[in-house]
Amino acid sequence: MYPSDIIRLSIKTLSEKRTRAILTIIGIAIGPFAMIMINGVTSGYTKYVIEQIQGLGQNLIVVTPSEDYELTENDLDFFKSLNGVVDAVPFYNTQGRIRIGSEEKDVFIYAVDYDFLFKAIPSLKIKEGVIPSSSDIIKCVVGHDIVYENNKKEYDLGDVVSIEIINMKPRGEIEIKHLNLIISAILEKYGGAAFLNPDKTIFMSFEAAERLLGVKKWAGILILAEDPAYVSNITQVIKDVYGRNVNIISFYAIAQIASSITGAVNFMTFAASLAAFAVAVAGVAATMITSVIERTREIGVMKALGFTDGQVLILIISEGIVMSLIGAVIGIALGSIGAYALASKGLVISSGSTKIVVYAPPDINVYNISLTALLTVFVGIIGSAFPAYRAAKIPPAMALRYE
Repeated sequence: MYPSDIIRLSIKTLSEKRTRAILTIIGIAIGPFAMIMINGVTSGYTKYVIEQIQGLGQNLIVVTPSEDYELTENDLDFFKSLNGVVDAVPFYNTQGRIRIGSEEKDVFIYAVDYDFLFKAIPSLKIKEGVIPSSSDIIKCVVGHDIVYENNKKEYDLGDVVSIEIINMKPRGEIEIKHLNLIISAILEKYGGAAFLNPDKTIFMSFEAAERLLGVKKWAGILILAEDPAYVSNITQVIKDVYGRNVNIISFYAIAQIASSITGAVNFMTFAASLAAFAVAVAGVAATMITSVIERTREIGVMKALGFTDGQVLILIISEGIVMSLIGAVIGIALGSIGAYALASKGLVISSGSTKIVVYAPPDINVYNISLTALLTVFVGIIGSAFPAYRAAKIPPAMALRYE
């Protein structure tokens, strides 16, 4: 018997019991649908988050002081002297409010050396204008979303952006400062990130923060390593020397942690999807057992005509495989559509009154599709194996007498 004959007989048999076959195929399709949709969305956001963290600079280390400690020039010199450190600079950050269109919105403000910033975060690109010099204290670099609101340009090069900064003093007093800066450069669209959102950030020189805002205490020190391979050693040395006096953030280490966490999440979603496949196995088995019972006499005739046990076994299993293949195609197609629909809603990251909506396309790749298809076919084989074995062992004489 040729494979084409087996496939033709399988399709003919399934078409005779169309309703039952359709219901079984729907049950089978749930597994690949869930796996492609859930894994596609989680893998898409995983890939996006890791790319964003790496884009912030895998060589970058952020050191911030504890409440009882203050970073000084001596600390800065010490960090610069560490093996593998290319450069280190102080920074200051705060939040403010500006008017964008008809609304007042929150923005981030970072005071840092411009040369260091663009060297540490190479994914930052200038869309318009030029980077001001550090001595140009009234000029700034602004993020894309500050300039563009709903595709409408609210600010242009040379415009003055008025910022209201509200600070809480140690005794609970509120201090309000007003800052006017001239836009010297506009950044290209970067995309939201959990740790830094350049699109809604105003960058100014550290000298400007000292002179215009009266900043005397550093928010922290940024350290640029020569290579990501040095990051672990540098952070370990700082921990050994400073202990709890400082907090250390390494984007390279965060990327590694994120990969581990998302790997565990992907495994859990994969395990959850297997539950749907287990149900599908039971559905295929129930359908095929019922089919074998109904076709006992037919199987006896086939054996009387010369069909071997092995051919009967292959014929029954092929019916399960055909249903699985149809279910796989339907499930993968619907899962892909569902993944894009789910991802289109975006992921909302909230921090106080600030909300960032992250959009990431689902990661539907050849590996995931192939794995899902193989698992679905495996469902058909496992589900129909016992019914096929039972059919193959039916004696021809008994089968012919079956009513």
